[in-house]
Amino acid sequence: MKQGKIFNRIVEVVLLCAILAYFGYSIFSVFSNPLTTTQAIAYETGSGCYTSGYVVREEQVLTSSYPITLLTQSEGAKVGAGQVLAVGYQSQDAQERQSEITQLESQLEQLEAVASYQADPAAMASMDQEIVEKLKSFAIYTNRGDMGGLEQVSPDLKTLILQRTSDSSDLATIRGQISDLKGQLSSLQAQAGSDTHSLTASQPGYFSGSTDGYESLLTVDKLSSIGVQDLKNLEPATVSDKAYGRLITSKTWYYVTTVPADQLEKKVIGETVLVSFAHDFYDAISMEIVRIGDPEAGTCVLVLSCDDYIQDVTLLRAQSADIVFTTYSGLRVPKEAVRVENGQAGVYILESATAKWKPITILYDSEESYIVALDQTSTGNLWPGDEIIINARDLFDGKVIS
Repeated sequence: MKQGKIFNRIVEVVLLCAILAYFGYSIFSVFSNPLTTTQAIAYETGSGCYTSGYVVREEQVLTSSYPITLLTQSEGAKVGAGQVLAVGYQSQDAQERQSEITQLESQLEQLEAVASYQADPAAMASMDQEIVEKLKSFAIYTNRGDMGGLEQVSPDLKTLILQRTSDSSDLATIRGQISDLKGQLSSLQAQAGSDTHSLTASQPGYFSGSTDGYESLLTVDKLSSIGVQDLKNLEPATVSDKAYGRLITSKTWYYVTTVPADQLEKKVIGETVLVSFAHDFYDAISMEIVRIGDPEAGTCVLVLSCDDYIQDVTLLRAQSADIVFTTYSGLRVPKEAVRVENGQAGVYILESATAKWKPITILYDSEESYIVALDQTSTGNLWPGDEIIINARDLFDGKVIS
């Protein structure tokens, strides 16, 4: 009898251990291999390389023989033939005289506007509103400490106030002031004729107030023959003390660099690539391939061109850039979710608590994930929003997932 009880106790203990082991295994399985999913999302990426090169333009260095040269054009300004780019002065006195001439010209313009203005009641209300708007702008620029904005709004505000407050009795005084200003200007301009000179553009183009010594070394003509070693050994020439800027005479500009030859195996002249410069210009630019050089120790010269943004890239020269040669669009899929069954790559998705197999076509390996083709001609293909199963044991099509 006792032996029967001992035997039953042993059976109970064995069964209890088996049950505990089963639950322990189940819990361990859940934590060691949990069911995790992620959504398939539309994604675009590209393959290319990071490189360093030079921006090249058709340009000419501008020089001045005057001891003092002051620019009159902003960086990247479009100018016509004969347009003033800078003013040269023989001395400090000449520069100060020109500053006085500029001030007198501004005053003369304001007074002539007042003298020619004929007010009427309907115009007065409109002028009052315009003065209020100008005062608001003046207050905003003052609060910001924006001297450039103040210089723009001040002359207009002064003219409006003079027009609003002047009456017929003031016109005689204003005309007398105009006559005096014209006399002063005439005298100063006569003196300036001998020591002040306007420097003008010889042809239409885009102005840059910078020079770097590459203007004569990196020309558009040389891009047809420049080699890998030429770029590696390139050093800027000494910039002349007389240089005050450059005139870019073409809207087309170029980027020349060196890239691994295998990146260009399937590329041809006329194709476009996407370029993102590392500094000073932050938009991705579409550029056309205009030359692929012969391979030199596994590296090729690549020349790209662009007909846009010339006014924004006048200061660019030595530049690092990301060049995207091929763009891939599709769905992003984690690598750990991809399985190969019967020679076909695919993933399992979670659909109504069951696993469903969906084949995929891999377009690009982006290290942590794959970009796969998006084909919405059939619901049997992977679609955006599908819940992709990443980790699960013993999956098969139709398996119930708990």
